[in-house]
Amino acid sequence: MKLLVVCSAPEAPGLRPGAFERRFGSAWADRFLQHLANRRELCTGCGDACVHCRDWRARDYRDDLAGVIRLPAVLPELLDDPAEYFPDALPPHDVLVAIEIHEEILMELPRRCREAGGRAVIAPVEAPQWMSRWARGKFREAGRHAGVETAAPKPFCALERSAGPAIAAFIEHFCLGRPEIEIEVLDGRLARVTAHVTAPCGNSHYVAHCLQGFPLSEALQFEVCRYWHSYPCTAGMKQDPDLGDTILHRGGQIHMEAFCGAAGVPHGRVVGCTPTVKKF
Repeated sequence: MKLLVVCSAPEAPGLRPGAFERRFGSAWADRFLQHLANRRELCTGCGDACVHCRDWRARDYRDDLAGVIRLPAVLPELLDDPAEYFPDALPPHDVLVAIEIHEEILMELPRRCREAGGRAVIAPVEAPQWMSRWARGKFREAGRHAGVETAAPKPFCALERSAGPAIAAFIEHFCLGRPEIEIEVLDGRLARVTAHVTAPCGNSHYVAHCLQGFPLSEALQFEVCRYWHSYPCTAGMKQDPDLGDTILHRGGQIHMEAFCGAAGVPHGRVVGCTPTVKKF
């Protein structure tokens, strides 16, 4: 499977948006690309005690990247021609991931994806300003018109296989989306914790590593929260009108649902989790 990433270029020093311009960040996209390449410097949570667990927990997907298209970091609020920011033809790919880009450019992507042989466009929302409610509806409409699957998970770790067969294949291949956790227990302790599917920022691998050796008890939910915060989650802390909460808090809930559900530990907001705990 080939993945194409569309995101913003790093902002040049001293560049400031004008009165009718908007800034688009590259930090989250850079983190996502680091995760795909399994860069050691992505995770620094353990500090000097690091054993480089990503070496065996994560994979290097650089060979599966069809390309990275970087858009200007500052763009006008209204674009005369969104197509001018793209090459004439996108490289062939199966799935396109668009991270923090101009909404008018986003509307062009389903059609351009289809023309390049693609089957799905994923536009994660890590902060409320990344995509308005209006744009979300138009994005879905553009996908239906082009005949490609679309998803705008809020946050990226909310992406589910039910979004469509092409997106399910993306999750299966890249092991990215809503965390899928397996826990093995020995003598009442978590002997092995594995994130078969991880949050696209890599947080789930870190939490899984830190929980190994912890007693299997209801206190597990507090440990999940502590380590998830320590990574840290990169979602926004502004109130989101659709969620009625911050996107960052939703990311934390998703991780507690995944880890506590896998361990069979009660948690007030665990929904639809089947325990996958193995006891020896």
